[in-house]
Amino acid sequence: MSTVAMAALIFLSRSTAISGGRITSLRRTSAFFNSFPTHHHPRAAFSTRNKPKFARAPSSSSPTSRSSTIQELEPTAVAAQNIIAEPEQFKVNLLTIPLPELETLVKSWGFKAFNARQIHNRIFSQGVTEIDQMAELPLKLRNILKERATIGSLHLEVEQISQDGTKKRAYKLHDGQMIESVLMPYEDGRRTACISSQAGCAMGCVFCATGQMGFARQLTAEEIYEQVARFATELKGDGERLSNIVMMGMGEPLANYRNVITAIRRMNTELGIGARKITVSTVGVVPNIKKLMQEDLQVRLALSLHCATDDERSALLPANRRYGGLDELMSTIREYIRVTKRRVTFEWALIEGENDSREVARSLGRLLQRHDIRSDMAHVNLIPLNPTGGFGGGPSGRGNVNKFVDVLEREFGVSATPRMRRGIDIDAGCGQLKSAVKKKEDSIKMLELPGNSGLPMVGVYEDEEGSDEDEVEVQDLSHGSVVDFSINDDFINLDDEEDAEDYIDPTFEDEFEMAEAERLLALFQGTSLGPITSPPNTASSEMENAPSEPSSKTKTSTITDEDALRKAKRRRKKLLKQLKAIQKLRDMETAGKVLNEEQLEKVAKENEWTTELESVEHNLM
Repeated sequence: MSTVAMAALIFLSRSTAISGGRITSLRRTSAFFNSFPTHHHPRAAFSTRNKPKFARAPSSSSPTSRSSTIQELEPTAVAAQNIIAEPEQFKVNLLTIPLPELETLVKSWGFKAFNARQIHNRIFSQGVTEIDQMAELPLKLRNILKERATIGSLHLEVEQISQDGTKKRAYKLHDGQMIESVLMPYEDGRRTACISSQAGCAMGCVFCATGQMGFARQLTAEEIYEQVARFATELKGDGERLSNIVMMGMGEPLANYRNVITAIRRMNTELGIGARKITVSTVGVVPNIKKLMQEDLQVRLALSLHCATDDERSALLPANRRYGGLDELMSTIREYIRVTKRRVTFEWALIEGENDSREVARSLGRLLQRHDIRSDMAHVNLIPLNPTGGFGGGPSGRGNVNKFVDVLEREFGVSATPRMRRGIDIDAGCGQLKSAVKKKEDSIKMLELPGNSGLPMVGVYEDEEGSDEDEVEVQDLSHGSVVDFSINDDFINLDDEEDAEDYIDPTFEDEFEMAEAERLLALFQGTSLGPITSPPNTASSEMENAPSEPSSKTKTSTITDEDALRKAKRRRKKLLKQLKAIQKLRDMETAGKVLNEEQLEKVAKENEWTTELESVEHNLM
C-alpha cells in the first residue's frame, strides 16, 4: 500500500464534513486521493496490524454512532468508488489527530515530519488557535492546512463566565446535538475541567437537568478528548496548566465505557494529565465498575449515591434497580477497593428536608459499615443541590450540611466535605445551560413557523410605570459571544408556586374585583346585580374590628386617574408578594439557614416596603 493511500485513510478516519454537518459517504473519496501529490512514493510498506480504522458517519437509518472508529475498509474498496467529491468537504481535526498520524499526513503533502511537530507544538504547548498564527510554517503548508484542516470540530454555541471565574460552554456537535463543558479555577492554582461523555443521559435521575432531557447518543472518544484538549491548549496560551479532569458532565461515563477509557488514555499520555488527577463518576453501572477495576489506569472513582435505602434511591435514581440495587452495588465497591487499593468518593446531593438530616447521615454510615467498607477508604462529597425546573427540591442550608458532616466524622470516622459550589450564577450545573439554549432555540422555531409572521408575541409579563419609555440597548451577538447579564429582582418565576398561582387560580385582588366579575358575568347572563359597594379596608386592624355599615355608594379612591389606579393596584400586589417572600426568608433564617447577601438586602427593605404598602392602601381607600 502506498504512503499516499495510507495517509489518505488516516486523514479521512479523523475528518468531519463541512457541508450538512456530518461526514460525507465513504464512497465519495476518489477525488480526495487525487488531491494528494502523486510524486511521493513510499520506501516501505505499512504493517497490516497497524492498519488505521476508518470513520463511518451516522446514516439516516442509524442516527447515533457509538464511535468514530467503527469498521475497517480496504483501500482498494475505497479507491474502487469513482463518485466525485469536493476535497474541501473533509477537514482533519488538528486537536484530535495523534502526532504520528499527523507526521504521515504532512509528509504525504511533500513536507518534513518536523513540520508536523511544529504544528503540534504550537497548538498543545503554546495554545495557538488559528493556523495563520503559525508563522514559522511554510506559506504553502499553511494554505494547505487552512483548506484541509481545522483546530477543533466542536462549535462553540454559548459561553458564560461566572463571577468566581468558572467558565461554562455549550458546544454543538456535527449532528446538531449539544453538550456542555466547564472549567473551574481554584485559589490554590488548580484548574479542573468537567467533561461530558454523552449527549443527554439515559439514567433518568429525577433531580438532574441532563437526566430530565433524556438520551441522544454516545460521544466518540475524539469528542470527549477534544473538550479537554481545548481547555488544556487555551490555558497553555495563558501560561497556565489544566491540572484535573472530572467526568461529571452530561451523561453516564461508564455507559460509554470504551470511548471514555480511550479518551482518558489520551489525556494521560498526550496531554500529560496524571491518571490520579482524573475522576470518573458513575451512578452505579455495576458491570463496568468491575471492568474498570481490571484496567491498568489509576483513575479515581466517584459513586453518585445520594440515598442509603433502596426505595429512596430507586425513586431518585431509577438505574438503581436496573443494576441490582444497593447490596449489589456496595459489594462491587468493596471489591473495587480491595483490588485497586484506591479510596472511593461517595457523592451525596443534599436536598433540603429529604436526605440532609442527622438520621439520614447515620443511615449512610451504617450502610458503609454493613458492607465492610473501611472508613479510611471512603470519602463523602456533599453537594448542595443545584435546583432545576423539573425537580421541586432545594439545596440544604449550611446548618444541616454541618450537622451531616459532624455525624459522619464523629460517629463513623468517615471524612466528609461540602463541595464548593461553582458557577451558581451561570447555570453551571450539569445540563442546565443546554436546557436554557434549547428553550431559546425552540422559541425561535415557534416564531418562524408558517403563519406566525406579523403576529404579536404573547406571554406573561408585568408592566411597570415608565416601561414604555425605557430604551433597550440591542447587542450585536453571534455564536460564541460572551455576554454579561443579570436577573431582575421583580422577575416572575412560573416554576415558583407563589408566582404561578396568580396565573393559574381564578383569584382576584379584592372583594371589589370579585364583585365586579360577578356583575359582568350576570350581565352576560342577562341579569343585573346593581352597583358595587366598597369593601372594608383590610390594611387596618382597627377597621377590621369596627362594625361595617351597608353602603349604596360605588367604590371610591383618592386616585382619580384610571391608569394610575391600575398601577397602584399592581404595586400593592407586588409589595404584598415581596413582604411574603421576606417572611419566608425570616423563617429560613430561624431554621438555621444562612442567607446570602442578596437575600439580606431584601430583608432590609421590609420596613420601607411596609410603609409604602400602607401609603398605597391608604390612597386606594
